[in-house]
Amino acid sequence: MFVSRVFCVAVLAGSLVSITPAADVPVTDSVAAGHSYHGEAFNEGPRQAAVMMPGMAKIEFPTSTKNDAAQGFIEQGIAQLHGFWYLEAERSFRQAAKEDPELAIAYWGMAMANVNNDDRARGFIDEAKAKSAKNTSKREKLYIDALDRFLPKQDKGDDKKESEPAKDQKDREKDEKKKRGERYVADLEKILHEYPDDIEAKAFLVVQLWMGDRYGVKLTSRYAVEALLGEIFAANPAHPAHHYRIHLWDSARPANALVSAAECGPAGPGIAHMWHMPGHIYSKLKRYSDAAWQQEASARVDHSHMIRTRLMPDQIHNFAHNNEWLVRNLIHIGRVNDAVDLARNLVSLPQHPNYNSLEKRGSHKYGRQRLVQTLTRFGLWQELIDEMQGQYLPPTDHEQTRRDELGWLGVAQFMAGHKTDGAKTLRRLQRERIELQTRLLDVADQDTSEKDATKDEDSKELKKELESLRAVIARVAAAAAAKRKDLATLNKHLKAAKLDATMEAQWLGLAGDRSAGIKAAERAVKSGPSEVLPLAVLVDLLWKDDKQDEAKKQFETLRTVAAEADLDTPILAGLSELAKSAGAEGDWREKSEPESDLGARPPLDDLGPFRWQPYMAESWQAKTPEGDVVTDIELGNRPKILIFYLGFGCLHCVDQLHAFAPHVEDFRKAGIDLVGISTETTDDLMTGIKAFDKKLEMPLYSDGEQHVFKTFRCWDDFEDQPLHGTFLIDATGRVRWQDISYEPFMDAEFLLKESKRLLELP
Repeated sequence: MFVSRVFCVAVLAGSLVSITPAADVPVTDSVAAGHSYHGEAFNEGPRQAAVMMPGMAKIEFPTSTKNDAAQGFIEQGIAQLHGFWYLEAERSFRQAAKEDPELAIAYWGMAMANVNNDDRARGFIDEAKAKSAKNTSKREKLYIDALDRFLPKQDKGDDKKESEPAKDQKDREKDEKKKRGERYVADLEKILHEYPDDIEAKAFLVVQLWMGDRYGVKLTSRYAVEALLGEIFAANPAHPAHHYRIHLWDSARPANALVSAAECGPAGPGIAHMWHMPGHIYSKLKRYSDAAWQQEASARVDHSHMIRTRLMPDQIHNFAHNNEWLVRNLIHIGRVNDAVDLARNLVSLPQHPNYNSLEKRGSHKYGRQRLVQTLTRFGLWQELIDEMQGQYLPPTDHEQTRRDELGWLGVAQFMAGHKTDGAKTLRRLQRERIELQTRLLDVADQDTSEKDATKDEDSKELKKELESLRAVIARVAAAAAAKRKDLATLNKHLKAAKLDATMEAQWLGLAGDRSAGIKAAERAVKSGPSEVLPLAVLVDLLWKDDKQDEAKKQFETLRTVAAEADLDTPILAGLSELAKSAGAEGDWREKSEPESDLGARPPLDDLGPFRWQPYMAESWQAKTPEGDVVTDIELGNRPKILIFYLGFGCLHCVDQLHAFAPHVEDFRKAGIDLVGISTETTDDLMTGIKAFDKKLEMPLYSDGEQHVFKTFRCWDDFEDQPLHGTFLIDATGRVRWQDISYEPFMDAEFLLKESKRLLELP
């Protein structure tokens, strides 16, 4: 049993209030409300029950359990591990442990599902080791022992290590990490020596050999790993190890994984990442249309799962990355309208400070980046100006993003003919440069008695900011020069502006140097031969430079490359005269036959919806402190924040009420009502309200039997206890934002701002 956190209890109206575990949950200490009775490793991760899911690969992984349900969830968890679907893999293994609490291999699975969280993985594998002493097969023990030896031990605060020089400590840790990686490979090979037909051991060995460089273990032969994969596919041609073959060859020889690119999705069609992975291969081979199909398939599977299981988008591993890569591929093939639509959708998704903000690689950051990228690459300058004055690209306090977007605004203003506005934006950026230079000088003039490390770090950071800002200023100055056809000034700023070759070609052509523009466009086409935009820019410049024969020749190639492109974008619409001259008036795109190596592709609509949509909240009813029944319908259709708290005996919950209480009026002015729902009976709720140190302006309701908690999934199905929850429900009854956790959500100011943003979006 893990060491549990001590529960802080409150003496309320003369009685001790605490939460106790379900009768079948063994504990040694009281724990904080909402926290796991099994210890800290169980606090995070999924707390709701797993179900047997369609679309999982068929896996054979014998275990010691006599429980058929537990065995099924173990094998489902293994399939999910192979798809890097760690959230659902942990849920499946937890369900297996729920079905058979003494099944040691289930805890091994939970550790495997925390490949990126050594602390949690260590907690799980310790539990697996403790339970493996009995009712565990030799084979299972080998798996458990291998992972136990691989995962780092928890730091005991060794005095000798603490006094060790930083460089020596870093070198020692690096050496220990390499030894653990080498030992894990050897331990997996030991399993294969004992059980040579265990294809799951072969699959885990493959992925460890590929990932070995993270531990300093060099991959010396990809073909040796390929041979091991061949043994897996000889035994099971539809094994999800197709995922691993793609990773193996992705950065080396992507064509070697084309067979697995065709088979990966069908090997685990219920796992979005299995559809995503072939996109790596097709993108590397510059088959962008095929890559876009894969990424759209992945997005649809994720959307379907999230809506069904009531997850917020950025809770899904790689969801945001898949979608931002899809936008990039849509840009490559010229599907500009879809790229803009998808980027806006990413921006509009719920933000959460833990996993989705401009500081983190989540959907909001990616969405803003890809929206700006789409509009700037295709010269949609007025549209960019409108977006920055609208709901999708509003001003932000994030400095790097703010400066970069302000720079693109200046470019757009000059290019759209708003010269005065562009000049104002440029001067603003130049003033910021002067301010940064002044701050840098101030740091340099600081008294040398201050810590040199802090001074050097400040100086380094300011220099980095200044370098980035100079590039932004050069970009705006170059745009202004190109627009007024000042070739000398454009050339002066080009290098510092760090434009991609396609945009450089366009701006050189605009400034009057078509010859230099054509050379830049040819470089861009050579780099991206299957991309629409570079080829379209080259064709346009050749035509305008009276190189009509060459323009028509390149145009014939463009017709196929742009088979899915939107012809109403400025660059493609500008080719209408050329198209007419080439005898291709009207829709001049030419569709090509699909490649023959794509494998089975189901209709995209069968995989899920194109966009994520907030799910509908279910109806509910609770009781007032006086015992009267109240329903959600009676509370009206104004947007609401529902706060599910675990009674006044939970000190964290009391802290949450204190955090939100001062903002009740702010929420109300924004058109949002705050409502609290408690696990307490009406009598306990009334006692708590009377004992609270100030009058609460939000209504509090009793859910003594926890029906509403379960309706909103604020419930740990594994331990049969309530969880903290906070929800934003809009006027139509859709859940626009949520947080369900072992701890209450405390940032009322963030939630007010985010609620306003979400409710204002279309």
